[in-house]
Amino acid sequence: MAHAPAIELGQVVYPGGWPADPGVLVLRNEYPAPIEIDGVAYPTVSHAYWALSTTDDRRREAIRAANTPYDARQTAKDAPLRPGWEQARAAVMARLLRAKFAQHPNLAQVLAQTGEATILYTDMHSRYWSQHDRMGRNWTGRLLELIRAELAAEQHGLTSLNHHTSL
Repeated sequence: MAHAPAIELGQVVYPGGWPADPGVLVLRNEYPAPIEIDGVAYPTVSHAYWALSTTDDRRREAIRAANTPYDARQTAKDAPLRPGWEQARAAVMARLLRAKFAQHPNLAQVLAQTGEATILYTDMHSRYWSQHDRMGRNWTGRLLELIRAELAAEQHGLTSLNHHTSL
């Protein structure tokens, strides 16, 4: 069986706003797909991630209200981190991505349509979350692949994401 070609979710900047059809780039954490976590609405996964990383309530609100994902990241810079953040951040990101695709079924469909392809997430700021020039751990890409598998399992009645049960 031939392996599907990799899909690269390159880092992009659209100063005039996202194009009418951004294609697979809707999978990026900066894509404007508002999510609600614990009763709080965030404009993007990036906003939620950076807001949840800090113990500072005022900074958390400023991050949530930032105009762009870049501004959210800059506002979070040097903010006090939650205890255990380094160990828990991948689990938090998984939760945020699950929320994004549960709350935006049209985006979940785009993720599902990537099939079996490896998803390479490119971000110049992090070798933990992305891969650039074959360097980096690509955790965002890996989590997207995991959630794609969970969506497929749910679609085929193998698991229920709402109940986190499995075979």
